[in-house]
Amino acid sequence: MKYIAENTSLPVPKVYSSFVHKGRAYIVMERIQGVGFPTASKELYEEARENIFTQLKEMLEELRALQPPPDIGVESCVGGSLYDSRILRKVSRFGPFKTIQEFHFYLRENCDPSTIQNVEIAQDLEDVKGMAAKQDGPWPPPVFTHGDLNPYNILVREGQVVGLIDWEFSGWYPHYWEYTSAWCGNILRTGWRDQLHKFLDPFPEEVKMETTRQRWWGEI
Repeated sequence: MKYIAENTSLPVPKVYSSFVHKGRAYIVMERIQGVGFPTASKELYEEARENIFTQLKEMLEELRALQPPPDIGVESCVGGSLYDSRILRKVSRFGPFKTIQEFHFYLRENCDPSTIQNVEIAQDLEDVKGMAAKQDGPWPPPVFTHGDLNPYNILVREGQVVGLIDWEFSGWYPHYWEYTSAWCGNILRTGWRDQLHKFLDPFPEEVKMETTRQRWWGEI
């Protein structure tokens, strides 16, 4: 959050202190006065809701415009490991990765689809091969990503976005990750998923890629 506060105009909580006590990390931060988007939207007219999406779009464009350091890979804002509870592994943190392709290889648990011989899953295997071919292909540089854009992490007061919170999943990720993580991470919030295109560039092919990956190695 300090990185975002120092490098953008996005509304994030002020961090007052951080420390480790008895093996656990703590952050003391500002409590922003606002309510989550789902609560706020119940009292807003359609025009006001659309204005919130416009605000979000401008904020996320600013976030994605952050210039990555030279030779950036998939990593945290300080070049370290990442965390995402939706990536199910024995170790909670992962990375950093020198390349996006290396990150993709980790996501599919180092699987080489050409070594899979189970003929009973022929169609699934074709899906995985297609996924891996796309994952292993060329990609544009990583962009800075919030990583958990569910509606409750967007705080609103009097029709204005006053806070973007819960940055623990953030870092430098592939350019599609903001959209696919918001799409796949809000399976039960179909109404919210229908609004994502209003403030994020959609990546439908990458959604297919991620859906296949999560069906085999994730929570789907």
